[in-house]
Amino acid sequence: MTEQQQLQEMDAFSKKYRYDMEYLKEFLRSSPEGFEKFVQFQPLSMHREFLPLEVFWVSKLAAMQVADCGACLQLNVRMALEANVAPQLVKACIQGGSNLPEPLKDIFDFATALASYKNIDPLLDQRISEQLDKKQRIELGVSVATASVYPTIKRAMGHTQSCSLIEIEFEA
Repeated sequence: MTEQQQLQEMDAFSKKYRYDMEYLKEFLRSSPEGFEKFVQFQPLSMHREFLPLEVFWVSKLAAMQVADCGACLQLNVRMALEANVAPQLVKACIQGGSNLPEPLKDIFDFATALASYKNIDPLLDQRISEQLDKKQRIELGVSVATASVYPTIKRAMGHTQSCSLIEIEFEA
């Protein structure tokens, strides 16, 4: 794909999700080879094969709140809603997870602890093991780990922004 085609794809994505892609455009212009490797990474960040939809998005939103409090989190809210995650679940995640059903609250707490590099409470770990098999735990780990990549790149490039109010839109 040419640089112009990549820029056009970024513009379309930016318009669809109301998300500022300037940092990725700068990445592309500064290091086309590095950006090409990054493009190959991107599908991993949205990989979901074994996790139920709600578990995937609760883990992603929990981890994103640790990594970012602004535009990247808003983007993931829009994507979760577009994926047909119930708005009340998305809202509960943004409000700290306390209003989630107990199994999803455990997922939220587990993902938050993973993203924060905190020790996992053994009782929480046991409940997660009862909920998820090995393949699902691996996939959840990928979801959490990849959530920090975009905000980390943005911060490293100086494209930080202050925290912003997250909109829970009922239309994705």
